[in-house]
Amino acid sequence: MSISGVDTFVLLCPNGEWYNATSVQDIDNVVQELSPDISFSQHLDHDILQTLSTHNAAAGSTITGFLYVPDLEDGDPCGNISSQYVPSNVTRQANLPPTDFTLIAIAPWISVECTQAYLAAARLDPARAFLFYLVGNWTVNGTTLSGSTQPPPISSPAWDLHDGGRWRSANSFPIYALPTDVGNQLMHELSLYSGNMTDVPNGHDISEVPGTDPRDYVRLYTAIDTSNSSNLPSLWVFLLIVVGILAFMLGATSAAMHLIQRARRNSLRRRILNGEVDLEALGIKRLTVPQEVIEKCPLFTYNYEEEKSTGLTNFVGPDISREVSHTAKETLQAREVLPSPEHRSSSSDEIASNHSSLAHKFLPYSQPTCPICLEDFKSGITPIRELPCGHIFHPECIDSFLSNNSSLCPMCKKSVLPAGYCPARITNSIVRRERNLRRLRSRVTVNEEGGVQIAGTRMQSFSSDFRRIFHRSPAARYSPATPGSIPLQPRPALVAEATTLNPRASVLGNEISPSQDELSRDHLAQRGIQDLSGEQHVLADDASSRRRSKWQRFIKKAFPGFS
Repeated sequence: MSISGVDTFVLLCPNGEWYNATSVQDIDNVVQELSPDISFSQHLDHDILQTLSTHNAAAGSTITGFLYVPDLEDGDPCGNISSQYVPSNVTRQANLPPTDFTLIAIAPWISVECTQAYLAAARLDPARAFLFYLVGNWTVNGTTLSGSTQPPPISSPAWDLHDGGRWRSANSFPIYALPTDVGNQLMHELSLYSGNMTDVPNGHDISEVPGTDPRDYVRLYTAIDTSNSSNLPSLWVFLLIVVGILAFMLGATSAAMHLIQRARRNSLRRRILNGEVDLEALGIKRLTVPQEVIEKCPLFTYNYEEEKSTGLTNFVGPDISREVSHTAKETLQAREVLPSPEHRSSSSDEIASNHSSLAHKFLPYSQPTCPICLEDFKSGITPIRELPCGHIFHPECIDSFLSNNSSLCPMCKKSVLPAGYCPARITNSIVRRERNLRRLRSRVTVNEEGGVQIAGTRMQSFSSDFRRIFHRSPAARYSPATPGSIPLQPRPALVAEATTLNPRASVLGNEISPSQDELSRDHLAQRGIQDLSGEQHVLADDASSRRRSKWQRFIKKAFPGFS
């Protein structure tokens, strides 16, 4: 595999001829590395090394052995040629311990013939690897090459032995290249650490090491690291970087979407408070009316007269209104009575003095029946509640409808909520539906023939649906033909002075059960409310959210901008 580093140091090895060792393992136990303070030590990084051949090199392993120069055959002219680069006293195989240690060869890359000669000599020795270094300057195709600081790349013609590259696989060991300066230095150190202990540098200090004999060998030992030396990060680092980038992008996208949705929610809230948007009238969200708002709607006693009357109506106080609303929640088991005649007459005087709060306007049409329970009002007996739009209902019917079903009048679909009323929570789905509806309305045009054209497409059959969605939702059989009208015969009528309602009779302090008529009204009121609720546009926000799986809900929550 590719070379990633070379370490060369001095090793103290006992002489096997005098050391009483029974095995190689015993010799290995006494071999020790000398301190760099008293010996040579060198480390080379992979960036100044070059891999020429990886034959028989195991990935991630370390190749070790005594550093030496192979012996050329006698009479080989390369011996004389390389003498100027290889000192005569350099470490040879004969200068190494006779024990079967592994070897690493080193030689100068002088010429094609000399390189082939050194490779052939190393094949005869137990060499585990070969280190070459270029000497002098090489001229290839008019280009001068020098490997003084870093060897040329493997594709350089300097490493061509004119055999088509077969030399890389012909040898049983890997081959690596060193810079020229490093090779010359190692060759010089090999000449220093080739003799006796007294001849090596700092030999006197080395001889004083405990357990050292003057006959021991002090030689250079090299370790070649063949782990992955790629300059690129490993695969897991790439994966971490990619995952980190993706996580950052997803987090930034999610944060941006949440900020955008928050700004849109605040904008919609402001427009609702300003009265520009009616959520339920547009079919965006179903709202209910709080009890305190219901109690502000006036409570009267229904009175029908054939001729118009100019008298003022008698207003039932807020306490009575609150009690009647309360009785609707208790399934109408008991009904609060209106004030006594004495109190009523005094109240009439007070009401007459304040026209702004007590004067009741005439209804353009009579409404003799409660649209919810379909029961006729009894003149002078039935208490009624009037909504801001002018329509009247039984208090128990309309209170239950407004507090549980809708904030719109069952007749004209006008909101009972005060202008600028905003629900406590504005969700992203509400914002999305309102924006989609606003975009659709900006694209829809109604021509003179009554047809509807959306983005250049004319749809005559869509006109009725368009009016129902964007103007009002008809209340089935109770709905008027035109908005704001009351589908009853035109008769002058007004809500007249309230009459006294007798309290419910009791026997021995026990309240008598409601009459069959009252039970029927409750039943009819509930049926009417169910019918009205069924005819309204169903908002599928919560239902669709419940139908989503867990991962869909998670994605929807993390990225609120996606539909």
